[in-house]
Amino acid sequence: MESVQNDTPDRVQTFIDGFDSKIEGGVKKGHVVLLAGTPGTMKSSIALNILYNNVKKRGVNVLYVSVEESKESLLTAMQLLGFGTIDESKFFIVDIGRLRLEHTDADVGRDWFKILKEYLRKKVENEGVEIVVVDSLTAIYSLATIQNPRQELFHFFGFLKRLGVTTFLISETQQNGGAFGPYNEDFLADGTIQLKFVDVGETDVQLRIRAVKMRHSKIHHGYLTLIFRDGQFMATTPIAE
Repeated sequence: MESVQNDTPDRVQTFIDGFDSKIEGGVKKGHVVLLAGTPGTMKSSIALNILYNNVKKRGVNVLYVSVEESKESLLTAMQLLGFGTIDESKFFIVDIGRLRLEHTDADVGRDWFKILKEYLRKKVENEGVEIVVVDSLTAIYSLATIQNPRQELFHFFGFLKRLGVTTFLISETQQNGGAFGPYNEDFLADGTIQLKFVDVGETDVQLRIRAVKMRHSKIHHGYLTLIFRDGQFMATTPIAE
């Protein structure tokens, strides 16, 4: 297994054994990265893994914003993954229900990107959050009325970069599509990590991961087989198809 010692303090590790070494030790701090994949490719689980291990092994404060699942559902998922109890003074989880309570006019046309920016700014200023996950961009699109998608996303991505946090944006991709989001979000992101299922032989399916791009990093662009075992994600050389 890869060492948990981070020799590159300017990077955020994914704690996927065998993958961080393919992206120069992790994601550059302050970057915005798409975590993109088709349904069922463990995007949320990988995001939780990143946050959980950065709290446990690095002691940083993190935030998971869920637009699809409740906080209780996410805590249950973490237990099933074997991650153990979280420190809620460092690992913050907010779901769409909580955001709606705090912004009672949200469902009558309020700008969801504005709501999200307000909340993120508050958490960074008040709690010292360093790593953020937004799950998911696709769900936000279903809530928001976006008049000019490219312009609004440009400003949202710019806000995240100015905020100074490392952000992972989960994006659901189409089964047969090549795009990583409906508005070509990968052009705005500093990095893109792709997840997909690959048929192996006639009866087997493998989950694979690859770094499509990662600014300021020398990366391995090829696919790796992603395995989850005993509470640990591992990326290995693909088994022959």
